[in-house]
Amino acid sequence: WIDTHARSISASVLGLVAIAYLGFVYYFGVNVPFQDEWAVVILYRSAVHGRLSLAQLWTQHNENRMLFPNLLMLGLDHLSHFDTKVEMYASVLMLIVAVTLIAVVYRRTTSSSPMWFVPAGLVLFGWTQYAVALQGFAIALYLILLCLSVALVALAASRSRPALFLVAIFAATVASYSSTQGLAIWAAGLVFLLARRYPRSRCWWWLASAACISGIYWIGFIWSDTGGGVRWALANPAPTLHYFYLLVGSVIPTSHALGIGASAQAAVGAVLLLLSLGTVGYWLWRRNTGEWLAVPLALIAFGILIDFLITIGRAHLGLQTATSSRYTLFNLWLFAGVWLAGAAVVSRSHLPGARVVVVLLACLTLVQVLGSFHSGLVEGRITRSQREQAVALVHNYATAPENQVVPLVYQLYPGFKPLAAFLAHEHLSVFYRANP
Repeated sequence: WIDTHARSISASVLGLVAIAYLGFVYYFGVNVPFQDEWAVVILYRSAVHGRLSLAQLWTQHNENRMLFPNLLMLGLDHLSHFDTKVEMYASVLMLIVAVTLIAVVYRRTTSSSPMWFVPAGLVLFGWTQYAVALQGFAIALYLILLCLSVALVALAASRSRPALFLVAIFAATVASYSSTQGLAIWAAGLVFLLARRYPRSRCWWWLASAACISGIYWIGFIWSDTGGGVRWALANPAPTLHYFYLLVGSVIPTSHALGIGASAQAAVGAVLLLLSLGTVGYWLWRRNTGEWLAVPLALIAFGILIDFLITIGRAHLGLQTATSSRYTLFNLWLFAGVWLAGAAVVSRSHLPGARVVVVLLACLTLVQVLGSFHSGLVEGRITRSQREQAVALVHNYATAPENQVVPLVYQLYPGFKPLAAFLAHEHLSVFYRANP
């Protein structure tokens, strides 16, 4: 009976999980600009005064070029009177579509039972991503995930409809100009093409597009000198490797109730990396018949490359940054990729020990889901409380003290009051309902 109704059961479970995730954002999300979102206020002010330029949209935000997210946020903010919760809901919608598309392409390329995707869906909708789920500005990251899923679906279908290859290139381009992490889509797409044994000409066209789009990205790029980088990583290999393990393993949130600390997270990271390497090794061994590993391999490549970039840029800041919730999002997709690889191997082959590995992954998934639920509830309450304090500070911007504004609202205190005054004058954001 379960096999007969597998598609309906899996769709129902994932639908309920998606609704729960939407409820999480609805309950804990608060409409107020927070930290990076004030950069969008600056852009919106320029647009209102007729001074918005392409150069402003293209200008770096920290280490990122965010052309497409800037356009998207400006459009949503114009329609919603700068309600940042609308951006959060848009991120939820993007995540739902992205997960759905990945489920579809995984099903089509593996012919596995849809039930195998359910644990991956539970992970991908995990509340441990609260730091980005509850910030409208993080729509850039969810746009990247949407582009990743669109690119993989388009690449999978381009064998019979070559024109869809251009759709995949367009999706990768949008992701590339959404944030630095978006550049990892080119690596994921190449792995997918190689795993699916597409013609070499297709791979070369993909690489040429990647080189062109990435080359434009780095023109005029300003590198921040924060003391880290490749040189620091090479000079400090042990701390760098520890940071990398911890970053990957932070997909299992810290939990005193479950006895999960930094050591356990680093161990989980090492296990996930080992299983990732095992997946690559298995595909190389079964290269002629391992096309069904294309989606898991693409997700693994995507997640590991992003973790590598984060490690190079952040390891010198200390291990505490590796467990930040804002870095968890893409590791959820890495974790899902490892799970889907194990599920594909079990359902498509009789490899000795594969079932043991899947049981181990199932246990890790259970711990992750429980930890994510607990972490989301605890941190969601804290985040909502802090954002509600931020609302009060923005309302009273003229007298808001710097020692409260900097951690709760905007780090660049000198720019806070004029930007808040602009919102008040235009009846935007927290001032919209207060001043109809």
